[in-house]
Amino acid sequence: MRSPKFAVMASLALALTAGAAEEAFKLYPGASKYTPPDTAETRQWASALPPGMKITAYVTNDSFEKVVAFYRGLGRPYTNPNTPVGDKLPNGQRIEKAFVIFDDATDLRTSRRWISIQHPFIRWVSGKKGGAAGHRDVTDVTEIVLTEKQAAPHKTR
Repeated sequence: MRSPKFAVMASLALALTAGAAEEAFKLYPGASKYTPPDTAETRQWASALPPGMKITAYVTNDSFEKVVAFYRGLGRPYTNPNTPVGDKLPNGQRIEKAFVIFDDATDLRTSRRWISIQHPFIRWVSGKKGGAAGHRDVTDVTEIVLTEKQAAPHKTR
């Protein structure tokens, strides 16, 4: 007869093995975390996220192409059919966007871990500028946004 200690150790080993299968996120070398300003809009946006979803943003001065090449070596590129191709800013600059999935999901909706990569970084700024209620703050950096979802807990009877 096996002891309860054996069962605990076996469960722990199984949990560690399952956790090791999902590697830690590898941050692009030289990228730094971007924390949006603490405003009513950002708090409202954060509170609207589904339970268990975590979004972390990073920025780098490196080119869109270099960042995409780095992550394509770590995950699977995904083409989002809902993303307009060839979007441009009012000044004519093209917005580049790519997605990479890090699990076996078929799309972003079902993925538990994926990133979007965008250049340039565009942030909505509330307040008056030139009489407008808000404006876009466009920065010539590449943005990396990691989206992670916790697995839904298993229901027990």
